[in-house]
Amino acid sequence: MPDRGNARDRRRKLNATSYVVLGMLSSAPATSYDLKQWVANTIGNFWAFAHSQLYDEPARLVADGLISETVEEGGRRRRTYEILPAGREALHEWLSAPSTDQTEVRDLGLLKLFFADLGEHADVLRLARDRHESHKARADSYTEQREEIVDYADRWQVKTIELGIRYERCVEQFWADLIAELEEEQS
Repeated sequence: MPDRGNARDRRRKLNATSYVVLGMLSSAPATSYDLKQWVANTIGNFWAFAHSQLYDEPARLVADGLISETVEEGGRRRRTYEILPAGREALHEWLSAPSTDQTEVRDLGLLKLFFADLGEHADVLRLARDRHESHKARADSYTEQREEIVDYADRWQVKTIELGIRYERCVEQFWADLIAELEEEQS
């Protein structure tokens, strides 16, 4: 048997989308469409990326030897993907690696607030009200989702949505405080 060397040394660098696909496939085999639906209803709430990546990434993971692909004989020739032991190992390595990266916040409202001195007071107040309502609606939606999944989802999925609720409520309160401050200035 030829020496293949260390597969980890030859594997391309996996990205977040790679791990999303591997993580989702660790539960059950799926098509790219299935992956898109699962992500939209779960981690899509807090990890945004183009859904087209969920159609492209599985082919890369097949080439990497981390997942397998079965193509339907007839009809639409759908491709169903399944995680392989090497994929589980890659997922385990990723989960066990330190997570020291800074959290990236990309909030258009926060960006607009930074430049608010270039606008009008009324614009800032409208921004604060819009952002307050947006974060409130998202927190309310997460709260509903939590109630729907709490009895059947695993503990860590519930914890993830609980952090989402806390985050949205915290940001909602920030905008509420700013609204109060701006309204007081108008008096």
